[in-house]
Amino acid sequence: MAVYETDDGEPRYGKRLSPEELAAYLREQGMEPPIGTGGDRPAADAQIPASANDPYRRSPIEAGGPVPTRWGAGTSARGSARPAHRWRTFGVGVVLMLVIAPLLLLTGALTVLGGSLTRSATLGEDGVVYLESGTPAGLYGTFATAVTGCTVTDPDGAAVALDAPEAGVPYATFTPARSGAYTVTCPAGTAGLVVGPPMNLDRVPLAAALILGAGAVGLSGLIVTVVGVVRARR
Repeated sequence: MAVYETDDGEPRYGKRLSPEELAAYLREQGMEPPIGTGGDRPAADAQIPASANDPYRRSPIEAGGPVPTRWGAGTSARGSARPAHRWRTFGVGVVLMLVIAPLLLLTGALTVLGGSLTRSATLGEDGVVYLESGTPAGLYGTFATAVTGCTVTDPDGAAVALDAPEAGVPYATFTPARSGAYTVTCPAGTAGLVVGPPMNLDRVPLAAALILGAGAVGLSGLIVTVVGVVRARR
């Protein structure tokens, strides 16, 4: 028997209070009862979260758990994941090569052709093309001699006058007098020649700059794409 208890098991120097009596006494004194008294006991499996200042609390790396990153992606102490932006350089290169460069090239072509590519037609071996009356047309070749010595005849077989804006340029213009099928005849053949809207020669320097820019952007995009692939595979 403990010296601080009587023969009846009561405290020698005070009265033992039940949890309910202790809670009532603390409320009378304006104090909150401690957790776990007055029938308000935590569940057996409840866990008290560790304080951030607890010196014995283990870090996520020491515990082998997920470690938060700047992008919200988790990894573990046993292995590291690649950065989420590892394909960013590759994506920039693809955009430059497949989007920006073709857009500049198309803009250059539309600039020099007056904003229309739908009225162009590629000639075959027979050199026949349908044209509308009064609509100026241009005859384009891939090299200077392609349109040298070419003639154009209207639906009645009459010759149509050709105008070569500059010597040595694979390009000539003419204006159909009536609608119908026109026939182009060239010493080197007509396969591959194009009949379409005439060029706006005043815009040729701007169009040339856009086309050269398209080539430079495309080459840069290819280099950036290769660099992005190499970095992503590291």
